[in-house]
Parts: sequence; structure tokens; C-alpha cells
Amino acid sequence: MNTYNIIVNNEVIDTVEEHGRCKDTIAHILMDRVYSLTMEFKQAVDVRIAQTGEAYYYSV
Repeated sequence: MNTYNIIVNNEVIDTVEEHGRCKDTIAHILMDRVYSLTMEFKQAVDVRIAQTGEAYYYSV
């Protein structure tokens, strides 16, 4: 199970866990959170896989 960190200004703003969700579902959840945080902070939002630090790329 992966955990995803949503980062703004090099600070973890939110964490999302898979909890057994399928790949498409987690991608939609992350895209929704990224969109909301981008509108709120008006800055670039990054998503990283917590365990590896790798960037997460949306694949829907």
C-alpha cells in the first residue's frame, strides 16, 4: 500500500493512503486534491510517493 505526500513550498500539506483503492481511483483522488490546493495556494503542487520520494505521475 502506497502513501502519497502532497507538497507545497517543500512542505507536506496533505497525505493520502491507498487503502486498497484501485490505481484509477487514487489518481482521481490525488488530482482532485492537487486542483483544490492549487486554487487555494496559487502555487505549484507536487505529489510524491512517501516511501521512495519519487514523483507521482497521474495516469488515468
